[in-house]
Amino acid sequence: VVARWKQGNYAGKPHFTAPTLVYDKRCATFNDDHATLSTVDGRITAEYVLPDENRETPHSEYLFNDDYEVTGGELHYRDGEFYLHVRTKADVEFETADDGNDGHSTVLGVDLGIENVAVTSTGTFWNGSELNHWHREFEKRRGSLQQRGTRAAHETIQSVGRTETGRYDHFFHTVSKELVAEAVEYGCDVIAFENLTGIRERMPRAKKFHAWAFRRL
Repeated sequence: VVARWKQGNYAGKPHFTAPTLVYDKRCATFNDDHATLSTVDGRITAEYVLPDENRETPHSEYLFNDDYEVTGGELHYRDGEFYLHVRTKADVEFETADDGNDGHSTVLGVDLGIENVAVTSTGTFWNGSELNHWHREFEKRRGSLQQRGTRAAHETIQSVGRTETGRYDHFFHTVSKELVAEAVEYGCDVIAFENLTGIRERMPRAKKFHAWAFRRL
């Protein structure tokens, strides 16, 4: 948008189709009964709507637990309501099987998903909304070009494919570096990913694109 303005071209306000917003501790404050969130109209206070029962619930186990530190959250808009997914972390050590070493290894576990590309055992997650948005937009553009059936359209499709691959490579390279940084921060010697065998059967919503994307990590 800024580049188009500098060139003297009209550029409308950008819109993002994913109904998800990621907050960290710089733009949100998380309390036991409410959160304050930064918006384009300033800071707002959002009170939690929690179950009456406080025992054996996720918020009592994590949000109210001093052993866990709140590191951020995701705001989701769904069916006319807002849901705040609060992210917490705690120090957890895993002992690996005896491999002949005298010491123990600390493992950073990584689960892979669609809405969140990666979620670590330390409670950090990488949102997949932007990745899925790109995929939808590239697919839409490819479909439009394929309908033309011209040589120029075919060449443009190849160019779009290179742009798409480059964007994905950059995205996953960034996630990979941040996963390594997460492991270093928590003193983890090993990063363990979930087994991808049969992931499309275990995750019905995962398309061929997602299975391919997971393997790039």
